[in-house]
Amino acid sequence: MNTRSTVGDRAHKAPADSQVTLAHIMSEHENNLYGTIHGGVVMKLIDDAAAAGRHADGPAVTVSVDRMTFLSPARAGDLLTVHAELCHAGRTSMAVAASVTAERWNATSGPTTEVATARLTFVAIDAEGRPRPVPGLKEE
Repeated sequence: MNTRSTVGDRAHKAPADSQVTLAHIMSEHENNLYGTIHGGVVMKLIDDAAAAGRHADGPAVTVSVDRMTFLSPARAGDLLTVHAELCHAGRTSMAVAASVTAERWNATSGPTTEVATARLTFVAIDAEGRPRPVPGLKEE
């Protein structure tokens, strides 16, 4: 459902229009020495899922990881699900909130677990790599 509107001379999109959910089954190749998934692998999945490019209707680059919190470890065989959504849109920048959960496919190890949360800032870029305007974020 596209809920794009125009306010003044700037198009606006609803947060739901930019949400992204990415799921990935983790493998042993992504483990660290402790037998859990590398934090950097989780961070990459968050960056891959970030909703900024969808909101910007084109390329957006990561400017900063404003907050990254690891809540529990993930392991090989877990299905990690990353959900990302826009929480703010400036003129060229966007703030994205992400959450990561792990679904343990082994029935003895319990239900879905919260793995991490993050907040990142992105900037939309044009073909020359310069910042370009993005739609505003419609309040819901």
